[in-house]
Amino acid sequence: MRGFPVYRMDPSTDKTLRVGTILEFRKSRRSMNRIGLAKLAQKLFAQAPGDIIYLGSESALERAEGMRTLEASLSAG
Repeated sequence: MRGFPVYRMDPSTDKTLRVGTILEFRKSRRSMNRIGLAKLAQKLFAQAPGDIIYLGSESALERAEGMRTLEASLSAG
């Protein structure tokens, strides 16, 4: 499982704001994975039709934080 940070750009100020993370559950890397994730991120995180949403690069820190969250939720029950 890989996590990609999702950002929204405010066109009036040219500032970017991190709005969340999208997870990739496919085990194999296919050429269209990033395109599919970008479309999903646009659907989930856009607030208006003209919003600019983009994915950042996968980071090891994101992956480690995701694993800690998963481990904590598994051990809680």
